[in-house]
Amino acid sequence: MTTLSLTDADRTVFAAVAAAPDSPGTIVRDFDALLNYLSTDGIPVSPKTSEFAIARLPELNSLLTHPAPIGLSRGRQMSYPHVDGLHLLLRFSRLGKVDRSSTTPRMVLNTEMAAKWKLLSPTERYFSLLERWWSFADFGPDRFGLAAADRMAEYRCTFLKRHRPGSRAKERDEKWQEAMLALLGMKQIAMMQLFGLLDIVSDQAVSGKGWQIKRMVATPWGLSASATYLRAFGYTSSTELLEHLLNPSGEDSVEEEVPREEELDRPPFFTWADAVIPFFPAWRSSLGEPETVEPFRGSVTFKVSLGQGVWRRIVMPAESDFADLAESILDAFNFDHEHLYQFRYQDEYATLRTLDDPSCSDVDDDYADEVTLGEAGLSPRQLVEFRYDFGDDWRFNVLVEKLDVSETGAKPAVLAKEGKAPPQYQ
Repeated sequence: MTTLSLTDADRTVFAAVAAAPDSPGTIVRDFDALLNYLSTDGIPVSPKTSEFAIARLPELNSLLTHPAPIGLSRGRQMSYPHVDGLHLLLRFSRLGKVDRSSTTPRMVLNTEMAAKWKLLSPTERYFSLLERWWSFADFGPDRFGLAAADRMAEYRCTFLKRHRPGSRAKERDEKWQEAMLALLGMKQIAMMQLFGLLDIVSDQAVSGKGWQIKRMVATPWGLSASATYLRAFGYTSSTELLEHLLNPSGEDSVEEEVPREEELDRPPFFTWADAVIPFFPAWRSSLGEPETVEPFRGSVTFKVSLGQGVWRRIVMPAESDFADLAESILDAFNFDHEHLYQFRYQDEYATLRTLDDPSCSDVDDDYADEVTLGEAGLSPRQLVEFRYDFGDDWRFNVLVEKLDVSETGAKPAVLAKEGKAPPQYQ
């Protein structure tokens, strides 16, 4: 197995961090505060985006060890970058999930994962959250997979190097600073502060504006952790060029072993962790994933709407796949089956799921005939978008109305209808 090489400077930093009484940054304390808040009655979230309700954001911000000074009276979640980052970790750690059983959906504590969390040491909690950030959250909504993750790792590493102690590069190039802030986004900046990669002094709140930063300085942990993690991707051309520009003398550079072909699919975080774990004897376990849930068996009733006042109520057996649902929807509205389609919905962890027409090629998502309705984790009040014919772009709103465990022998049927379907072709 290829081993990530470390410089003497990296080893010194890792040993110092491991010897410190607390984990870097405030992420463990702040995340625990959010979990405690969540455990009471959950937090209302937007039905569409699953973001925290705007009215709760100032209170959630106040729970932080270092609340961000915000000068907005009705700022959205992105206006509170630290809260936005914690929301992301809540979803990707599976410690929070969306409960849609009432009119207003709520983010609630996942008791199964909370029990696992309680068994972890502070060090294990820190690295479990770091893994979720770097291994999952970095992939982001653009669906570019590993390419997005290594690009974000490169942006972070570059940004931190420019903000290393004593560097004045950032002050000489304001355009570069603005460009990097735009590439990273304020949520990534806040996450770097929460995880102790970046020390930030906030400015006072300015009326009508969001978080204002006065000064940023990369920590030794931030510099070493980000640089070694970036090397774990097995970068060649772009990173070597970047390293030459930032470090032309080659100081502290190391030669990496060339990874074997079978190791190229291994998550970079695991490669990085193999090199770091020996410095942290308290890092023996990680959070892991929820237990696999058996697929729902029974029937699922949908109310499918196409425009104002036009809808069909359709019942489907849970053993049907989404390709079967597509056929039933198109038949119910007298549409032909000559075009491609796509389903999109948020699962219980507010992660966007996309299911493509089996005829589509070169897609990273699941195909509609690979996932059954019972496997999808659907719940009443859940919204699913069905997009048909990407040229004319028909968009059907598919609302999950009922899951009936008693109807195991149900067959696809239209139970009720309202309004005349529009003509498919003008």
